[in-house]
Amino acid sequence: MTEPNSPDGAEPVFDQRAATYSNHTWHIRYAERLVELAAPTPGMRILDAATGTGLAAIAAARALGPTGHVMGVDISTGMLTRARQAITAAGLTNIELVRADATALPRFGNGSFDLILCSAGLLYLPVQAALREWHRLLTPGGQVGFSTMAAGFPVAARLFRDHARRYGLTLTDPATALGTSTRCRQVLRDAGLTAAKLVGETIRFSSHDLDHAWEAHARGPHHDAVATLTPKQTETFQRDYTDALADLLRTDEDRLLTSEVIYAFGER
Repeated sequence: MTEPNSPDGAEPVFDQRAATYSNHTWHIRYAERLVELAAPTPGMRILDAATGTGLAAIAAARALGPTGHVMGVDISTGMLTRARQAITAAGLTNIELVRADATALPRFGNGSFDLILCSAGLLYLPVQAALREWHRLLTPGGQVGFSTMAAGFPVAARLFRDHARRYGLTLTDPATALGTSTRCRQVLRDAGLTAAKLVGETIRFSSHDLDHAWEAHARGPHHDAVATLTPKQTETFQRDYTDALADLLRTDEDRLLTSEVIYAFGER
């Protein structure tokens, strides 16, 4: 069985999600905040790793102006198609997109980029392989910036894993590897980077984001596990999970819609 964080496993999963990915308004705010904290300056060469529908790439390109350049890479053809559409709609000409595995980019030489960004994507990648490759691609003094949910968040994801146990599925929290400031510092150090800045914040989902919660989890990091269920089990699981989300929204909206996040930056 292919793993969702392997290139062969990731592409079909994200091709399926491409059409609705940007409908999650928090994805846009999450990407824009990462770029804001990275503070790119005109003339920079930026890599947006696992660019998806291009949210961080577009925000970075706007910050750079015409003298800088953004290279977005993603394994999913479907995501890149949506990214191209968004870039065209934004009227930006300083972004290039390439279909590639963000953890292995031999087409780019050592020191090719001043800043490497990864918004919400590192949990789908082998962390150390990605960070070591990005270390190679950075200029001396260059910076890597990534975002991650704190361990145990979002609450909707925790609820999904709780319900999955009823169907014999033991799902791990995909935020575990990066979900604390200590872990973020450690993975940066292990890749030869200096932890320069870690910012812990909260992000607020809208109730409309919950309309896509099942898809995000069932077609996200737990895709392979959910695929082992029968159609009937999947149908019942989805109904029960959706009902539980609606109940929690009525009884504890703030807890359900607020998530702790970390923005981590490392320097070469």
